[in-house]
Amino acid sequence: MFVHFCLFVRLNYFIMAQKVTLLFTETNVEFAKKEAKRRGTSMSKMLDEHLDILKRIHKKMSNAKPDPFIKEFGGMLKSDKNEDAKSR
Repeated sequence: MFVHFCLFVRLNYFIMAQKVTLLFTETNVEFAKKEAKRRGTSMSKMLDEHLDILKRIHKKMSNAKPDPFIKEFGGMLKSDKNEDAKSR
């Protein structure tokens, strides 16, 4: 009789983390505490995940090519602040 053992190894990647002090409004702190608790995570982890999402969005947006129509006609939509002030 043969007995097979499977060994599962979980690799944890250690990422250097820095401790920082941030100031938020009281209402945002209360919301973040409740939201982190609801998600079963810490406020630090939740904020770190949101920053990762923002980085991915920024990368996609910076790699996106501008729409030719917007590029060609977009300047027509800009208002001249000096002209706006004169018309008042």
